[in-house]
Amino acid sequence: MLGKIFTKGLVLIAVLFATTVYSQEATVSGSVVDHESSEPIAGAKVQLVGTKFRTITGLDGSFKFKKVPHNNYKLTAEYITYDTYTYELNLNKDEEIKILLMPESTELEGVEVIANRSIDSEASARGSEKDAMNVINVISAKEIEVSPDITVANVVQRVSGVSLERNSNGDGQNAIVRGMDKRYNYTLVNGIKIPSPDPRNRYVPLDIFPSDLLDRLEITKALTPDMEGDALGGVMDMKMKNAPNRFTVNANVGTGYNQMFINEKFRGFDRSTTSRLSPRATNGNDYQASVDDFPLENITFQEEQPMPNQIYNLSIGNRFFNKKLGVLVAGSYQNTYRGANSLFMSTFVNQDDNTPFFEIIQDRKFSVQQVRSGVHAKIDYQFNKNHRLDLYAAMVNLNDFETRTRTDTILLIGRGQGPGTGRIELRERSRQRYQNIYNTTLQGSHKFGKQVKADWSAVYSLATNDDPDMAELKWITAVTKDSDGNFVQDPIMYDTDYRRRWTNNTDQDLAGYGNISYKPSFMPIPIEFSTGGMVRFKSRTSIFDSYLLRTSPLFQEWSGTPQDASWNLFNTIGTPTDPLNYDVLENVTAGYGMFKMDFNKLHVMGGVRLENTFFEWESQAPPQIDGRTGRINYLDVLPSLHFKFMPNEKQNIRASYFASVSRPNFFEVIPYEINEEDFRERGNPFLKRTKADNFDIRYERFSNVLDKIMVGVFYKRIEDPIERSLFIESQAVFLRSNNFGTAQNMGFEFDFTKYIKEFGIRFFYTYTNSEITTSKLVRFRDEDGNLSSREEDQTRPLQGQSAHISNLSFLYKNQKSGTDIQLSTVYTGRRILNVSPYLDNDIWQRAFIQMDLSVEQRITPGIVAYVKINNLLNSPMRADILLENTFNPHQQEYMVHDDGIMVREDFYWQTYMVGLKFNLHQYESRDKKRK
Repeated sequence: MLGKIFTKGLVLIAVLFATTVYSQEATVSGSVVDHESSEPIAGAKVQLVGTKFRTITGLDGSFKFKKVPHNNYKLTAEYITYDTYTYELNLNKDEEIKILLMPESTELEGVEVIANRSIDSEASARGSEKDAMNVINVISAKEIEVSPDITVANVVQRVSGVSLERNSNGDGQNAIVRGMDKRYNYTLVNGIKIPSPDPRNRYVPLDIFPSDLLDRLEITKALTPDMEGDALGGVMDMKMKNAPNRFTVNANVGTGYNQMFINEKFRGFDRSTTSRLSPRATNGNDYQASVDDFPLENITFQEEQPMPNQIYNLSIGNRFFNKKLGVLVAGSYQNTYRGANSLFMSTFVNQDDNTPFFEIIQDRKFSVQQVRSGVHAKIDYQFNKNHRLDLYAAMVNLNDFETRTRTDTILLIGRGQGPGTGRIELRERSRQRYQNIYNTTLQGSHKFGKQVKADWSAVYSLATNDDPDMAELKWITAVTKDSDGNFVQDPIMYDTDYRRRWTNNTDQDLAGYGNISYKPSFMPIPIEFSTGGMVRFKSRTSIFDSYLLRTSPLFQEWSGTPQDASWNLFNTIGTPTDPLNYDVLENVTAGYGMFKMDFNKLHVMGGVRLENTFFEWESQAPPQIDGRTGRINYLDVLPSLHFKFMPNEKQNIRASYFASVSRPNFFEVIPYEINEEDFRERGNPFLKRTKADNFDIRYERFSNVLDKIMVGVFYKRIEDPIERSLFIESQAVFLRSNNFGTAQNMGFEFDFTKYIKEFGIRFFYTYTNSEITTSKLVRFRDEDGNLSSREEDQTRPLQGQSAHISNLSFLYKNQKSGTDIQLSTVYTGRRILNVSPYLDNDIWQRAFIQMDLSVEQRITPGIVAYVKINNLLNSPMRADILLENTFNPHQQEYMVHDDGIMVREDFYWQTYMVGLKFNLHQYESRDKKRK
């Protein structure tokens, strides 16, 4: 009996002891937020010093430690650009702690200076969207890092309302914003407009910029008076990496392959015999070239297995002299191999009934090596909290080495006829392009007391495009049908020509910007007045030289290599009088006045901008050519007004209006004529600038530091829009830029981001409806059977505008394990590629879906492995002419009843990339107790 009692007593004592021990453990939880904005800080390091309890804050800034023994602890919290937080914790019960992190600071000669805040985080991007007075979207460096994209061009498709135009190898190149063609947008680097290396256009091809040089990408959709006014769609501002607040090293090494070259060989050519200068440029204008000046090795292709794609990136930065001086140097190198298999049907219009037909089927194969590199240096010196200087210098370049093999099958299947006799044209082309952008900017920002601020910029920029020694060989043979119905190719070639072409252009900018603002203290409401101006002197020079060789004698048996043929040079002095030898000067001067007013929850900003443009050109075309010289001078008055109503700290309601213009491209106004990829092209010296009135309304809700909902509508009235369209002259079809009356463009945008614990979703959808009415030709036979034509008006969308575009991304972010996964799907609705002069004969790109995947996994602190796969579905680019019924049974195999007759199909295949990222930060020990 006593034994049982004793046993029960021991059990009771054990239970009481266990309960006592358990009660001596507690939970420590809380959140880390910014002291100034109260926004949660994700990714902050929280620990109980000297214990195993350490963690990383979640996406909502929260942290939690369970079963922590009662004791005294030192709790610390750290995050880059913030002071280390220290709290003496006497733990004897559950504790919930709100940690307020202060921006990192230092003392400079008795004045406290706040260090640079990081702008590369998602939280910072959402904060910028929330605080801006106008309509903007921001993509942070962190979002770019975990995306599948390695160029800025591909990054922009992750922004609501933005779709991409791709180059011949399927890589993204130019942005279309809210259905407005690439010509209606411009590009900034650190807020400064840069010139374009593109030989044809003002806009900068975005594929030249490696994405890993950016701190963030800002897309502005509503212009303010202090911004240059030549954008109808949007402005892409690339904010390059800044000097960090402590010694930092970031590196990236990657490699991969394109699926196309797993399936087939890459076609390269020997560049050692090519010349960067034409014979005329090398030896003078009087030089008489000979066949010996044109070696044939660069048109003799070699099939080979390409090297794996390579990506390297390194950035090093620190601050010195008590953080007064910041220095960052970053470099990027990418060597990638891409290609495309393309089918293109050259279309004509039947004179009897205005229906399209084709007689030429082009089978094209592209192989492209792209070498993309960039060097970027940033130095800033902060004298004190009122005065700062920044010096920025950058060089980016993109070198393309391309071969194209094109087989044209020309058969009489057009006007209701079946296949019969015809011919085959074989065209082989090698091309190398060197594009470079250099920019140096010196900027100053100053505060004079509490009321006056000023900033200025002095800019030198140079963009160059060198397209030397392009070689294109064309040879033609006859084809007939044998008795079994098979096509037989004649081995004798005729009408064979061999062209060599040199093009080069330089675009130089000298620019100055200045702004000053004043906040009067005597006003009853907060108000700020600003004024400023800019001047830019631009000069562009274009050089064009072309030589034509033909076989002599004309008819020769083709052996398979051009070296076995005999050649005769037709134009021994090149083309010194070609219109594409030209010089352009453009001077833009501008000034503006702007105000900002705060009425408690309502903020208003408005003003007017004046821009004067002086533009002149001179071409080396013969004097009888109309438009060989020209001069234009005009003034634009561009008002704007922006409202932002804030019902509470998490919501904005915006309304904006701004006027803007778009100037013609330099190349377009030159009276040139040239044979390019798909059509013969001509210039138009009579182009006018485009003007537009733009309206925006948008509702925004930011439920926390990362989540957002944006719903907006926009409307644009566009006067004299410019589009590239086909026109007829002497039975020949040309492609030319033209003004087209008045158009309107309206749409709806929905942008949504939501994180639930480790999972997230990003979704945007944009509906755009544009209308423009132009005259089209209709061919027919009259009652007497004679061929005739008439004009009819047709209303259609603007060129390049898709009615529906969307992006859906699924995300997984685990801060503790260091795992990031992003699966992105982009949908682009059908849009017009080429505008036809004939009714119902425009060429449309079909709708398509592209899916990309990115996976990142932290291996150790500071080392992350990644995998990126682009174009998972191998989505092709297809284009057609929309028809309800087939019109020629011999073209039946190319018909799709739902869409029309297909005129183009390009496949680009998947691209795979794997690599490692390295990150090194030097942390300082500066505990500061917050009471």
